[in-house]
Amino acid sequence: MKLSDQIGDVEMSSRIQSSNPCVLIEGPSWGNAEFYGKWLLAAAQAETFWKEARKDSDFEKQVERVSVAYIPDFGIAASIMLMQLEEYRTTFVLDLDSEDGNDFAMMVTMGFFAPYNDRYRMTIPFELSVTKVKAAVLKYTETEDEEYVLHPEYFVNTMSVPEARAWQNRLRALDQFCEDSNVRGRG
Repeated sequence: MKLSDQIGDVEMSSRIQSSNPCVLIEGPSWGNAEFYGKWLLAAAQAETFWKEARKDSDFEKQVERVSVAYIPDFGIAASIMLMQLEEYRTTFVLDLDSEDGNDFAMMVTMGFFAPYNDRYRMTIPFELSVTKVKAAVLKYTETEDEEYVLHPEYFVNTMSVPEARAWQNRLRALDQFCEDSNVRGRG
């Protein structure tokens, strides 16, 4: 492992508490602008549906716990998640005990992520609608405990930071091997 990778591991570990549950997310192949564009457009659509849903006062009362500390914005969340792909190109580790973790939990239910073994893969949601967005937010509110804390880990596969980093490094090595094989095959 290169020194720059080790420094990145230390920086990542310092941003996420080692006891926090996290998820490892796999994105598309590096530079897949078509996927990035479709994914961001779907997030913009989800944000539009979320704003529309919040106009329904009965629904707004049902999901008020989600908006106590901050108001989710699926467009911003998707943009931040895409930016996180830069460090490892095709993967990133997400702290569930964060605003992004809350958004992630709801976006899983909407179809932006699909479980794959113990991690998640970014996907383009199928048939996104205001009903689907409402259902995702309502499902998330059902994780609230008696102390009014929401728990995304109740319906999302989690792992520790060291586990996530180990998987991330394995996947990076595999990607590098495939890139090297492609370069050698062309020569």
